Amino acid sequence: MKLLDRYLSRHFLPSYVLAGVVFSLFYCLVDLLSNLGEFMEKQAYFIEMIRFYLFFLPLLWLKLSPLAILIGVWFSVGHLAEDREIMAMRLCGISIFRIIAPLLSIVLIISLASLGMSLQLAPWCEEKKAEIWKGKIQREEEYLYKIRKNFIFTSQGAIYFVKYFNESEGKMSQIQIVDRDVSENTERRISSREALWHNGRWVLRDGIERIFDTEGGLRKAEKFRRKELSLSLTPHELWLYNRSPSFIPTSKIRIYLTEYKKNPASLYPYWAEFHARFSLPFINFTILVLSIPFCLLSLHQSTVGRIGWVLGFFLLYYFFFSLMVAASERGIILPPVGIWLPNIIFLILGILYLWRKR
Repeated sequence: MKLLDRYLSRHFLPSYVLAGVVFSLFYCLVDLLSNLGEFMEKQAYFIEMIRFYLFFLPLLWLKLSPLAILIGVWFSVGHLAEDREIMAMRLCGISIFRIIAPLLSIVLIISLASLGMSLQLAPWCEEKKAEIWKGKIQREEEYLYKIRKNFIFTSQGAIYFVKYFNESEGKMSQIQIVDRDVSENTERRISSREALWHNGRWVLRDGIERIFDTEGGLRKAEKFRRKELSLSLTPHELWLYNRSPSFIPTSKIRIYLTEYKKNPASLYPYWAEFHARFSLPFINFTILVLSIPFCLLSLHQSTVGRIGWVLGFFLLYYFFFSLMVAASERGIILPPVGIWLPNIIFLILGILYLWRKR
């Protein structure tokens, strides 16, 4: 059986890699042609264009990998089925599940490797890609110099109004903070000239702290030269605040989920992104199980017919997955349910069809 394992692996892996590379290069070429006018108008440097597409590749590979899996299955299992070799092996008493065992192992490894890429590499590349496009090419000051003006955010129940924020310097200027204490029926307002990120803490400089009662009466006023803030968000986390969830490192998403608990409209996109990073890599395995029955067992149909069925299910899966992602981001359905439901349904369908035709 080791001979069969090597045979399937030799046909599947080159087809998978070649298909993934071709699809990725073709997609990048189409995207380059569509954005070429923009690149020329902004007089973008060639090196920046190269860097933009290099950072584009990881997430692109994650999205195109299932289609490459489909091609790999067709040129390995489908080739055996076309030559009636599958039928001969089954007549010798070899089960379908033993025949496809090497592919299941290979794709499981691919899914786990894709999971690592989805959790760690893809968010970083997405942020860098946006910095190049909006900063280096579009010349947007905010991305070019990592600054934010008239920046408003909330943290631990307090509202922050910041006139100027510089991520690279770890500095906020002209800050107003409003924090309500419900238990004591008071409102604390802090005005400060600046706040600096120092030794892992935000430190306010030259300000005044006032405490008001519920009727707006001043209870206490105290000036300060230096005051530590309880704000837990780092300069980089503040820079990413209210930006695309795809930029946020996986380890930091929980921070934003905590910050947005009182605002479901902001919470759901981050919640959906968190689960999508785990679900997306295992689409590879789902597509494998779904495509094998059509490549392997539907020999009563023509080649064109089988290809049509496989591509039809593939497109149906992606349509359903995209629909569930959109519904999850809008809170129409809970993200853990919406993001994982397509994988579960189509994986069960593939397993049932394999079992029925075994």
